[in-house]
Amino acid sequence: MPVVRSHHKLFFENPDTAVRISRDINTIISGITNDILRECPSLVADVSAGRAPRSALETVIIKDIDLHRYHMGTDRDELIRKIMDFMFGYGLLQPYIDDEDITDIDGTSYDQFVIKRHGVRSKIPVSFGSEKIFDTYCKLVAIRNGGILNENDSHCRVTDEKNRLRINVSIKPRNISSPAISIRKHRKNSYTIDDLKRLGMLDGEVAALLRDLAASDASILFCGKGAAGKTTLMRAFINILPEMERVLIVESDAEIYPDKPYCIEQRIKKKNEGGRPVTLKDLVLDGLTMSLDTYCVGEITGDEAWEFVKAAFSGHRGIATTHSESAEDAFGRLLTLSKGANIGESEKTIKEVLGRSIDVIFYLKEFRVVEVLEVLGYDGQADRFVYKRLYPADRG
Repeated sequence: MPVVRSHHKLFFENPDTAVRISRDINTIISGITNDILRECPSLVADVSAGRAPRSALETVIIKDIDLHRYHMGTDRDELIRKIMDFMFGYGLLQPYIDDEDITDIDGTSYDQFVIKRHGVRSKIPVSFGSEKIFDTYCKLVAIRNGGILNENDSHCRVTDEKNRLRINVSIKPRNISSPAISIRKHRKNSYTIDDLKRLGMLDGEVAALLRDLAASDASILFCGKGAAGKTTLMRAFINILPEMERVLIVESDAEIYPDKPYCIEQRIKKKNEGGRPVTLKDLVLDGLTMSLDTYCVGEITGDEAWEFVKAAFSGHRGIATTHSESAEDAFGRLLTLSKGANIGESEKTIKEVLGRSIDVIFYLKEFRVVEVLEVLGYDGQADRFVYKRLYPADRG
């Protein structure tokens, strides 16, 4: 019976052993990959990043094949190729990674996957065969993109900048049941304002408003729930800013990928990356020395909120996204995050600064702009922000 070819031939003393080892190829590939991730995860990350040659990893794979005497009835070179494809492609999810119209790929079990296309979620026929194979796949995706995922660190968020992916993965013991993966995709060819109009995110009135705002120095806040289209719209807006406008873009994970020239793109430095961690707050604060026209925060989620608001208050244009339930709720969100920074300012002062820093708020829902408010200021006596509805236009 043929065996995987090596520098020497492998033989089995017992035919039952050969039958037992002749398992499904996906199981064998997963087993070899899992061995390598356990023994030398940094090598996988280094090869993925181009810091080490693929031949170094192939040597480790050969040793594992020979050690476990894997029988596949095929050439060892073919098995190595399949393992490398599993390690550095996206396997069963690759067709959905390649589809430019898909924005999200989510798996909650080895055989439960959905995608989101133009804001609409639908099932896809994907199955990894077993929870064990899916667990190995999740670890692999995290580790090769510079993350850590094991029993002690069972949640990880990483970025695949080459494919413009933000990947969130979790396994046991954090997950009670199956491993889970969430992939947010960003187009390699960004949507233009006209593209978004054609897709129904906005109409001619909103498109014209965006172009007018880009030509001004207005500070803009894009808000809505997760996956509402905030980043997609903000990217399109950045790309129509005046060519010579100098923009600092700061993010937790790379997501914006502007086409506009004269943009400085920076991201935070996480604890597991070594050295002193760098936060979004640090990046916004450091931007004050960069002779900027515009600050852009990919997503405001913490104490960077106050630094962003102060930058917009100091005469710079500010552009950001944040989560909120409505356009009017956006300032409540920024207020809460700003107070969390222990800045020592009164709530009234924060509200006054907010009311003078942000000019327009766009609220998106299910990949569509549903409301646009102009911020007229903060009424201290009534303790409320004053808005003018720009869209849908207040005909009264």
